[in-house]
This record gives sequence, structure tokens and C-alpha cells, in this order.
Amino acid sequence: MLDVLIWWLLLELIGIAVLPLAFRFFQQWPDRGYAFLKPLGLFLIAYPFWLLTTFGFLTNTRGNIAFVAIVVAAVNWGFAGRTTEEESPNRLITQSAIENPITLHAWLRRNTSLILTTELVFTLAFLAWVIVRAYMPEITATEKPMEFAFLNGVLQSERFPPIDPWLAGYGISYYYFGYLIVGMLTMLSGIPASITFNLAIATLFALGATGAFGLAYNLIRLSPFASRRGQAFFYAIFAPIFLVIIGNLEGFFEALHARGIGSAEFWQWLDVKGLVEAPITHSWVPNDMWWWWRASRVIHDVVAGNTLEVIDEFPQFSFLLGDLHPHVLALPFVLLALAVALNLLKLNIPSQKFKSIQIAGFEFQLLPFDFLLFPLILGGLFFLNSWDILPYGFIFLAAFAIARYRTENTWNAKATRDLIAFAVLLGILSVIMYLPFFIGFQSQAGGLLPVLFVKTRLHQYLLMFGIFVFILGAFVLILAREHQLGWREWLAHALPYLTAAILFPIIVALLALVVLALTPALQDQARAVIPGASENLYLIVFGAFFQPWFADPWLFIMLALFLAILVILVRARLNDPSTTFALLLALTGFLLTFGVEFVYLRDQFGTRMNTVFKFYFQAWTLFSIAAAYAVFYLARTLSGIMRGMWFAGFALLLGASLIYPTLAIPNRAEGFAKTPTLDGIAWIRDLNPGDHAAIEWLNANAPRGATIVEAVGGEYSYGNRISMATGLPTVLGWVGHELQWRGNSKLFQNAEAGIDRAADVQRLYQTLDAQELLTYLNKYDIKFVIIGQTEKSQYGLGKSQIDKFGKVMRLVFETGDTKIFAR
Repeated sequence: MLDVLIWWLLLELIGIAVLPLAFRFFQQWPDRGYAFLKPLGLFLIAYPFWLLTTFGFLTNTRGNIAFVAIVVAAVNWGFAGRTTEEESPNRLITQSAIENPITLHAWLRRNTSLILTTELVFTLAFLAWVIVRAYMPEITATEKPMEFAFLNGVLQSERFPPIDPWLAGYGISYYYFGYLIVGMLTMLSGIPASITFNLAIATLFALGATGAFGLAYNLIRLSPFASRRGQAFFYAIFAPIFLVIIGNLEGFFEALHARGIGSAEFWQWLDVKGLVEAPITHSWVPNDMWWWWRASRVIHDVVAGNTLEVIDEFPQFSFLLGDLHPHVLALPFVLLALAVALNLLKLNIPSQKFKSIQIAGFEFQLLPFDFLLFPLILGGLFFLNSWDILPYGFIFLAAFAIARYRTENTWNAKATRDLIAFAVLLGILSVIMYLPFFIGFQSQAGGLLPVLFVKTRLHQYLLMFGIFVFILGAFVLILAREHQLGWREWLAHALPYLTAAILFPIIVALLALVVLALTPALQDQARAVIPGASENLYLIVFGAFFQPWFADPWLFIMLALFLAILVILVRARLNDPSTTFALLLALTGFLLTFGVEFVYLRDQFGTRMNTVFKFYFQAWTLFSIAAAYAVFYLARTLSGIMRGMWFAGFALLLGASLIYPTLAIPNRAEGFAKTPTLDGIAWIRDLNPGDHAAIEWLNANAPRGATIVEAVGGEYSYGNRISMATGLPTVLGWVGHELQWRGNSKLFQNAEAGIDRAADVQRLYQTLDAQELLTYLNKYDIKFVIIGQTEKSQYGLGKSQIDKFGKVMRLVFETGDTKIFAR
């Protein structure tokens, strides 16, 4: 519990360090950005520390991190109390803003209840998930070993980019900013990484809850209804419930299936992968191991009778799984990005109030110095999780366009030039500010490809997003009714957007034929999965692209209508920033889920698996904030029987969505029967005390960044447990993941170049020739050789093969079956 307290206090101090900047930047907000202090502070400390360490001005030490944090706090508090209304010409004055005091200290005194409520949301969420993690702390299975290796790789690095613990001699080829931030907190707190791994997951859960609460609270307080603070607190709490607590509706159907309700035909039609075969318990509680995993696989793509893996994660599943993956690490910061976008949307941007600069022939009215936060955060999103750049970059540009229109109530050529200049400047600065990362970054991404042969079925889409479709559908209908257009006017407004929605898949299909003509491998795939494709290949493929839509067109129809109406409503509600922003979030979310039906990002997997995964996760985030505001809006707008019917439906769907966490958390925690601990590698001590002792010895005695060698591990296996838990680089770790990160197998699988690492490691262990051993040790600059049960079993080591190490190295550690030799 002392570790938990230290970690919590550290986060509070980091938030306090940037309070004056938030107070100034979010000065038109009722909470002055208080809900975003902690992610903002982490950003503003981590960025300069990363930059200075990358260029060699600092080294990665606890003292240097503390130094940067102190400087950031000193600069921030040097501006405390200086902001006044008169100094803020860009401010859009609202009633809420007028009621707020001008000085920071006065605002703090008068908003105690707001501050305490926000801190209560963060602290309760943090402690709740700390308790949950204490019953499921193991850093094992799925990709947790990879993520723990990255975190420890950051800790083992003198400078950045961090060393890759699974490819000695190279830096991490991944968007590692989130691991750097957790590593920074680990070093500042002095808590072992095996504990901070789990504290970080609880922190992300709490920061996600707090950021969602803050966004919803400010949208509600700034709405035309100008809700009282107490009402705003009540409705804002739906945002964290939607974002990090509820699951999709698959949990409800899991309970029905476990109870034995529903015919075999129904479950076959529902077609959730693995659910038909799940045991029937005749209770409401599923009991097969990891049944909750199925909720992340409700989209079932099948081609020629073969299942294609599709991932549809949502935050509660991610936090339950416990992977410290980039899309989870980025969650608090994408909420911060949304806060910054909302702040941009609400700005007055009259051209006469800002200095002009010339960019590529365009005159751009530069915003105040706060503008630098835009590229700092947007570029940082790519560094955190590159998938986030598309939706949040779009929201930034849309927010600027809306603010520009609202300021002068018109859109002309000058406004278009300003938008282009803003986009260019934002893009250039976003790249420049993170240029060292972009220069060294490698990726397996290979452009966009069309989605062929498969489409998402409507009922599976509703399994995933049903509660949001219900809430936002009602929200859209009410706003459409308020718009007071006849059906002919609605049709006239919607027709261009519906036409675009229809033309988009046709254009993609035509491009698909071009890609098919240029890609022999894709032609072979088409012939394999489509009977008769050898003849009339292109005609058959063109038909195969649309056939799923003809068989089940309802999702396409629903999404096309949603998108058309949302665009119209955004244009109609520009003078209501809160409603406009909620509509913008919903529009972006539905665009993401629409797009994955037609195109996907080409990667090593060759399917739309990762694209659906990342875009659905982003859509869930956007829907959560928009839906929380929509609940408030509908509560204030609906009346009579319509109000009762809608809230009855909402209550039923919310209850069904809460079944997932209610049943899944105890299942994942194995009934809370274990002794709780936050130590993520305590399981290694129980499984193999020798390995655990070796890890502790290396953490205490090995020079920073020293290269080790251990058995090459298979994907998701126990192998590479030493490099995972220490961050010391080994010759080769998970080969498949290195391929994913780098997209270049020649780097470590080129026998002619003498760098076939897997074969070298095997030969190093199996050779009886001490001189040959020395050759391999020198080749990879190996300082420590690990010999444990894993190495003995994998390479069939006998006594003579082990004894040879003593001829050229020193035995520095021995416990049980585990030995460490050092040079």
C-alpha cells in the first residue's frame, strides 16, 4: 500500500506542476482543465526529457527526470496569477466563464467541490483497479511480456531511443512514448518495474475515467441548458461508465447461453466465435476459462468456410486483459487531445486579432503561444499509438474549421486558405517536434488495401456498439426534429452525402480491381476462395466485393444515414459548441466504423484484423463522450411517454452492458481467492525460483544495458523471461514480433551475412569448442550467459556443453538449476 500511496502522490504533484498552464489554456472552461492536469503534466515533463536525452544533453537518470520536472513546474508557476480577462482577446466569453474568478488562487478557493469531485473520480477509479490488478497481476500470456520488456528496456537505457531487449544492438522500433512515460514514473517513484507495470494499468484506467468525466462535465456546463453543477456531476459520470466500465452486449448473451436460453439455430445465427461450443451451466454465470475473451471477437469474418481473425477490443476488455499496449497507454492522452480540440473549437478566430505569417503563399493568422500545444499533443499521439493520428487529426482540423466559421459566420476563400495553412503548419510542427522518433521509426505498414469477400453483419455491429447506437440514434432524431425541416428538405440536404456514401464503396471496388491486376498473390487468393474465379476473375471479384452487402445491406444503410444526418446537424448546430462537438465525435466514430468495411491498413497479417481493432477502440472512446452528453441532452429535452420509453430502453441496455464487467472481473480474478499482490513476476518465483533469483541478481549487479544471451523464445511463451524482467538486451527474443515491429526479416535472418541470430544462439549453447563460443560472445558483445531449465530443455544441454562456459567465463551466480556466467 505504501507503493500505491507514493505513486498516487507523484501523480498529484505532476498535475499540480502544470496547473497554471491549464488554468490559462482552458480559461473558457468551467473546470479550467483540472480533469486533464495529470496527462498534461506527464506530456510536458516527458517531452523535454525525451528530447534532451535523445540529443545527448541529459542521460536517463532519476535525478535528471526530477530536474526537468522541477524546471517545468517553476516555469508554469512563474505565470500563476498573471492571466486576466483583458489579456485574453481570443476568449469566447460564456456565462460560465464570467462567473469564474480571474485569478488562479481565487478560482481554487471558490471551486473546492469541483476539485474534490474530480479528484474523487480519479482516486476511486485508481484504487478500485489497483485492487482488481492485485488479484490478476501476472505479467505473462498475451503480449504482457513484450510490454514489460519495453518498459525495462527504457529503464536500462542511458539515452533514447531505448534499447530493444529482444534484439541486442538495436533500439526499439515501436511507438514507445507511453513506455517512456511509465518508465519515467517508475524511476521517480523508486518502485520496482514489476509493480509499476500494474500501477500503470490502474493509472490509465483512472486517468481515462477522469478525462471522460472532465470532457462530459465541461460539455454539459457549456451547453445551452447551462446545467447546475450538481446536475452536471450526475450526467458527467456516465462518460467514465461508458468508457472504462461497461462491456459490449456479448456479456449479456454469454449469460443467456450459460443459462441454456435460446435455440441452437439462434446461437448459430448470432455466430460469436466459440460461444456455440461453450458449456451450458444452467446458471447465469459462464464458467469456462477466459470466456470473457469472446467479447473481443464478436465480429466474425468467414471466407470460403475459413475464419479470419478480427479483433474488436473495448476499454473494459483491455483493462481486464491487462496488456500495457500502446492503444491503452494512449487513452488518457487522446482524451487530452479531445479537450484541446474542444478548446480550439470554442475559440474566436477573427483575423484582425492575430499576427499574420506567410506559409506557402497563404496568410495564416497565428494563434497565441498556446498554439504549440496542438502539434505537441497531436504529434505525441503518433509517438504513443500511430493509429490515433487519423481520427484525432481530423477532429483538430474540423474544430479549427468550425471555430473559423463561427467567428465570422461565413465561409469563404480566405477561410479555406486559413484552414489549409493551419493544417500545413500543424502537420509540419507535429513532425518537427518529434523528428528524432520519425527518423528512426520502422513499420510493417504497407498502405491501404480494399476489404474483399467480407463485411460486418448488422447484428454483430450492434453487439459491439448497440448501446451507443440507441443513445446517439435518439439524440440525432431529436436534433433532426428540432431542425424543423420537411422530408423534402431533409432529402435535399442529405442526398449529396448519401451519394458520396454510395460512391465510396464503388470507387474502392474499382481500385480493388486495379490492385488485383497488379498483385499476383491476391489473384491466387481470389481463385482459392471463389469457385470459378479462374474464369472472369475480375468480374467475380467485383461481385464478391458487393455480394455481402446485397446479402445483408442494413449496416451499410444505417451507417450511411447516420453519416449524412450527422453532417447536416453539425452544420446546423455550429452556434452550440457543446452539441456540435458531441456530433463531431459521433460523426468521426461512425466514419471509422464505416471505413473498415471497405479498406484496411496492409500489415503482416494480410487482413483487416488490426484496422478493425484500432478503429473500433477509437470509435468506442468517441462514442462514450458523445453518448454521455446525449444522455444529458435527451434528459432535458424529452418529456411525457417518449421520455419514459427512452429511459426504460436505456436502462435495459445499460444493465445488459454492465453484465460483462460484473461477471468477467471475478472470472478473470479467479474468484478473488488468491493472495493479492502487485508484483507482476511473483509467479516466476513460484514456478522457477532459480530464474527469479537470477532476475534479482542481474537487476542488482549487471551493468546498465549489458547484453545477455538466453534461449530464443517462441511467441507468447515463457522464453526470454530474463530479458523481459530485466530489460537487459538478449541476442534474439520473439522473432515474429520483431518482424511485426520492423517489417524487415533480413535484419536478423540472413545466414549469408552471418547474422542468423536464432542459429547463432543455438550453436553458442550446443558447441563444445570454447574458441567457437568466444567467437559468438564477441560477435554480439555478450556479457552474461544464462543457463536454466529453459536452455537445458530447448538445446539439450549436457554437462560438457555447460562446462565449456567456465573455460572462457566466470560463474557469478548459481541457484538450483540456474547459472549465470559472466565475462
